[in-house]
Amino acid sequence: MCSDKSVVTRSRSVGKWNDPLIAFGLFAIGVLLYLVGLYQMWTDVGGVADVPAGVRIGMLALLCAIDSFRRVRPATALAAGAVIVAVDAALGPTLPMWLVLSDLTYAAVLYGTARLGRVVCSLTAVTVAALTALVYLSTQDVRAAAGAGVVTALFFGTPVWWALVIRRQVELTEAERERSRVHEALAALDREAAVAHERATMARDLHDVIASHLSAIAIHSEAALSTSALSAERGEPDDGLREMIGAIRSSSLAGLSEMRSMIELLHAGDDETPDPRSSPPRLTELPVVLDAVRAAGAAVHVAIDIDTADLPSVVDHTAYRITQEALTNALKHAPGAPISMSISLQHNALQIEIRNPVGRDTSSFRAGTHGLANMRHRAELLGGSLDALPVDGEWTVCAQIPVPAPNGTDR
Repeated sequence: MCSDKSVVTRSRSVGKWNDPLIAFGLFAIGVLLYLVGLYQMWTDVGGVADVPAGVRIGMLALLCAIDSFRRVRPATALAAGAVIVAVDAALGPTLPMWLVLSDLTYAAVLYGTARLGRVVCSLTAVTVAALTALVYLSTQDVRAAAGAGVVTALFFGTPVWWALVIRRQVELTEAERERSRVHEALAALDREAAVAHERATMARDLHDVIASHLSAIAIHSEAALSTSALSAERGEPDDGLREMIGAIRSSSLAGLSEMRSMIELLHAGDDETPDPRSSPPRLTELPVVLDAVRAAGAAVHVAIDIDTADLPSVVDHTAYRITQEALTNALKHAPGAPISMSISLQHNALQIEIRNPVGRDTSSFRAGTHGLANMRHRAELLGGSLDALPVDGEWTVCAQIPVPAPNGTDR
């Protein structure tokens, strides 16, 4: 529920010029009632004192002046107005004064605090009961007492009830407006989180695509330069140079092709069907990576004991990226060292293990934090895990990726 402050603040700003107009309208109606003589509430209870019309109109003017502050100072206005109406009641209650007091009561419940509203409701009930009892004690007439109670309830109970209804509606509207603002803020946070997630995903993919191919290009280029210099010193023909340059070209074209595929996927709309050539690479394309590693002078022993066609696409793509990054790291940090790679399916999990000999210093492997972090993050996104550490003189990358079993059966 909205706070009292919000209701009062908005009401004050909206009714800055309305209250004086309302007060003036009540004053005009009251003067008219005094002039035509339709102002006496009842004459059978103590009578009506012979008070000059000027005094009555003066008291009405003072009460209406107080009523012009009905919205900005509802409690003060009601208290001051009640004092003037009490004086008027002592002289003989008149209709114009009661009309203005009922408006002050209405304003106090609607524009005041919740606590003030409760106090006014209680005082209204007490006033109706007290006035009814007073009339009965004065006249010993049940009908007169009942009439006084009904009139008082109509004059003050109705404004209180109506103010409570309007206040409730205002508070519900404010609560709905606040709820809408909260939903908009949450939606904005969700959009920001989605954008951040997409950025992180794109950063990982760009690292996997660019870093691996550029690393292969750099290694092939260095090997080509070394081979060319060695051949020039020995005066031998550059038989292996052409093969290395071809590997450089293949790695460059592969990198450009994957980059183009990513761009096409990003440009594709929701209703567009992406080009099949733009689909993420899978394990079936692993021979291209293995050829590039072998062209760089590293012997690779491969053991793949699984039909990759049975793998879900997301698992297949993740396994390809992890294997590609692990092979690239092995080639970059231990050039020329033999590499052993195995991929198998065990207990509903795809097991990937890549090993290559390393020396005592493994700091160069640990330096590639982005590559290791990306591999580990990819595995964890699918509920798997990845460990990369030296074991018995070999740098070992071991990944486990859960593979959902068809129809809930064990593989």
